[in-house]
Amino acid sequence: MEKKSYHHKNLKNDLIEKGIELVDEYGINRLSLRKVAQACNVSHAAPYSHFSSKEQLLQEMQLYITNQFAMILEDTVSKYQNMPNFLNEFGKAYISFFMKRPQYFSFLFHQGNIQIDLDINGNKKSNYRPFTIYKEQILKLLANSDMSQSKKEDLVIALFAYVHGLTALTTMKNVHYSHKWEDKLDDLIKSFSCEF
Repeated sequence: MEKKSYHHKNLKNDLIEKGIELVDEYGINRLSLRKVAQACNVSHAAPYSHFSSKEQLLQEMQLYITNQFAMILEDTVSKYQNMPNFLNEFGKAYISFFMKRPQYFSFLFHQGNIQIDLDINGNKKSNYRPFTIYKEQILKLLANSDMSQSKKEDLVIALFAYVHGLTALTTMKNVHYSHKWEDKLDDLIKSFSCEF
């Protein structure tokens, strides 16, 4: 008996989401277009109408997450820019995005091939877009400071490491914390923002 075709409103996004889940569960080496098709209950040929290869699927998975992440950060900038609580809201947006989707964090930073240039004058075009958004905002906050460029760069890196590290902790299955992360994010971020 022939397998019934399953109708997807947006098959490309379904394949991408399922691919991210499969990488999170089994690792990148065990991912294939055939397995993604099977997980989405479509024919083995269906993914080839969207992706020519596993490598293209992986690139699209990375782009899919990056676009959503960048949009969240840009929305936060437009809502809170020039407000006293901007830094806290930006940090919370960064962390919350991945807290809700831990498989995205794992894929991007452990399986993906994104490039982050920490140098204060790093190439904006080739740098990872969400990091560029973050760096530009921090440098705007420091624009009127009499800090040296070197000190500003140190602060950009240290703050990124802090927020990124908190994000890693909130997405790790083997980390125990007696509080709800959502309830503590404000306090944890404020503890680092005293330099601003």
